Amino acid sequence: MKAFLVAFGFMLIAVTASAQTADKLDVYEFGTYASSPRVAVGRSQQGMTRYQAEAIELKQATRTVVARIGTEFGFRYRVMGKPSGAPVLLTIVTKFPAPGVLAPSGSVPFVQDVDTVIAALNGRGFLTWPFERRSDLVPGIWTIEIWQGKTKLGEQRFNVILPPVS
Repeated sequence: MKAFLVAFGFMLIAVTASAQTADKLDVYEFGTYASSPRVAVGRSQQGMTRYQAEAIELKQATRTVVARIGTEFGFRYRVMGKPSGAPVLLTIVTKFPAPGVLAPSGSVPFVQDVDTVIAALNGRGFLTWPFERRSDLVPGIWTIEIWQGKTKLGEQRFNVILPPVS
């Protein structure tokens, strides 16, 4: 019975979140970040680990990112709409340059990944991508899109470059 109530609670949150409508996306910061502590909270459609962090600190405001293990990049945003604080279901689409990236246990690269998150209208959120494995270090234009249903609220593009050869 307890498991049913928990499942029903999650279903109720998802239904409520999908009923709200966002007006626009406000990206108010972007660049490279340091976050801590990070806790794994789920997986995307392609099997990439989704993390949640208590704190995030902007290291450099930039859209050009040097591909190095340990570098984390992304942006802070607000999903604008009414009523303030209401949950909204968002779809995050991340597009990678060819040849793509590998999931932690994967052997076939992919060039697009999809995940969903619940955000609060007019609340603050952030999305970051950590370079954790060598297979993540793919140069080119990386695009992170935020959708609500069939409406694209916005996107951020980052030019990932390889480190200079010394």
